Amino acid sequence: MHAFFAACSWDMSRIFLLFPLWMLLNSCASCWRGGEALREQEMRSLESAANDLRGGKNIVVYRGLAHPTRDAELYQKQLATLPHREFEGFSFHKQPDQQAAKVVEKVVDLYCQPESHQALAAPKTTCHGFHPDYALVWEGQGKKRVLHICYGCHEWKYHGPGGVLHTDINEPAYFDKLTHWLPPHWSA
Repeated sequence: MHAFFAACSWDMSRIFLLFPLWMLLNSCASCWRGGEALREQEMRSLESAANDLRGGKNIVVYRGLAHPTRDAELYQKQLATLPHREFEGFSFHKQPDQQAAKVVEKVVDLYCQPESHQALAAPKTTCHGFHPDYALVWEGQGKKRVLHICYGCHEWKYHGPGGVLHTDINEPAYFDKLTHWLPPHWSA
């Protein structure tokens, strides 16, 4: 019996050593799985959103304030001291980002490409929740339209006439293009 417990405690010590590694891998996988193609309904919604965005005139880019939970102190300071405006429940700098205005066409083209999207992987537990770093804002058919871009969650979120289309940004679009054109807050 003693040999059994000795063998078990050796196996248990291995388990306790591997458990943190398993937790780390599991937490990373839950934040941004990626890789799943859009379903048929999402493809139809994307086609409609892309047509709306391509037809958008005077698209303006706004940079988001700090993340309200990850950088709560800075976010509260910005709300108290900076002129800001809100789009679809999120706060942005009041003045459009003039640097970003130069890349609007590239971002629009990237968004309109189905291969730049993946099915939304949820829940995402390690990215502090959706909070857009940028918003593209335009008017279409007399109503305001918004495309949120969240770098923490790697997500697109379109708000338009058909409702909301919320998808993941695929890795090549995110890493090779988008973050180079519209710099993340932490690199500025």
